[in-house]
Amino acid sequence: MAFDEHGFPLAHEVFEGNMFDTKTLVVLIDRLDMGNQEPALKPVVVLDAGFASKDNINMLKERGYSYIINVTRGSRKKYADLFEKETFEELPGRKASLKVEVKKVADPDDPESRLVLCRSAQRRLKETAMISKAEERFLADIRLLKECIEKGCLKKNDTIERKIGALQKKHPRVQRFYKIQHEKRKFEVIRQDEEIQEAIDLCGNYVLKTDKALDAAQLWGLYMTLLKAESGFRMLKGSLGLRPNYHQLEHRVDGHIFISVLAYHLLRWIERHLELCNDSRSWKTIRRLLSTHSLVSTRLPLEDGRILTIRKPSKPDAEQSLVYKILGIDWKEMCPMSKSELKY
Repeated sequence: MAFDEHGFPLAHEVFEGNMFDTKTLVVLIDRLDMGNQEPALKPVVVLDAGFASKDNINMLKERGYSYIINVTRGSRKKYADLFEKETFEELPGRKASLKVEVKKVADPDDPESRLVLCRSAQRRLKETAMISKAEERFLADIRLLKECIEKGCLKKNDTIERKIGALQKKHPRVQRFYKIQHEKRKFEVIRQDEEIQEAIDLCGNYVLKTDKALDAAQLWGLYMTLLKAESGFRMLKGSLGLRPNYHQLEHRVDGHIFISVLAYHLLRWIERHLELCNDSRSWKTIRRLLSTHSLVSTRLPLEDGRILTIRKPSKPDAEQSLVYKILGIDWKEMCPMSKSELKY
């Protein structure tokens, strides 16, 4: 799915399940039919690292598109020296806990491109916590395996080696920081302190690649529009029920996805109107807020045996009224009385 800078879907396509993500970009570019636009009017294509293949970059260059790409997390070590040498500028107007520093440098591997080195305090805390939690889970499983070996529950070397391999596969984030030695019934785990410290030092650092002639702060701001797309995918997969998809027939899968995308269009319209009024609350918060505003049914029995039912909305509180006002909804007309009700 392709999104604009405000998070609204521009186009979506359903591909075969075994198709690589890098092969899908050209299809969406063709779908959007932007190839005949003047170069100055063409949008900047902002891509996640999963789409940043050399073929895709060359395709964008050939078609005259500017691009901003997040370099894969595994490549951060390659640019570690640049992070140490360069002087960064801090983005203004941000709290200390949300501090972001950026620096634009030449790309040593591509003279036509530039790199934007970024350091985020919030991202550093998040990635450090992820490594710490992953290490705790890894060590807990290591202890269980060690106990099984020492108690004699696992005796065959082949079985123990398979268990070690399965454990390493289960914990790809941190297993590379540990060396596991096993000989007969001796089981030893050695922590690679230098390697894990090196990984922690890289936390919070990320690299953007671009051919756009803007300063580092402007390029970072453009890249942040990718968060709108990421937020859209989270909303589609979560609140809007895109996953799980239990359908087996292709046309039903397409229908399920299409309804979810329509729902997202409506949801994004609501969020955008709130944003324009400086209201940053999420749809989950808005839904919880409005869930207490009810329609009340009053049933009045008449002397001739008939029953008159009047259905009216309750009076919303101040916050609910504000949301209705922003969205242009007249809550008093939510359930107008029918002609049959008005007769009585």
